[in-house]
Amino acid sequence: MIGFVILVILFHVGMVYLNVDHDTNGLTNALHNLGKLLESPAAALVNVLPLSAEQQRNYATDGFYFTAFAAAAIYFLIFLLLGVGRRS
Repeated sequence: MIGFVILVILFHVGMVYLNVDHDTNGLTNALHNLGKLLESPAAALVNVLPLSAEQQRNYATDGFYFTAFAAAAIYFLIFLLLGVGRRS
């Protein structure tokens, strides 16, 4: 399930990169809205981090790509910590 979340975020990033309009059809609309929903906790977490002014200049923390890849990384860490990828 968490792997699916990561894929949705990466598809959302790909759609934004390729300038696919989110109203093209039902699938693109669903992926766009679900991607924004899944990335919102990461955006809130990044905004709470105590970064200095120099660090904030180095990283565009309010940018789409930074937030989306941070969300994918956070969900990947959760995936690893839960041991979902572990074989029995």
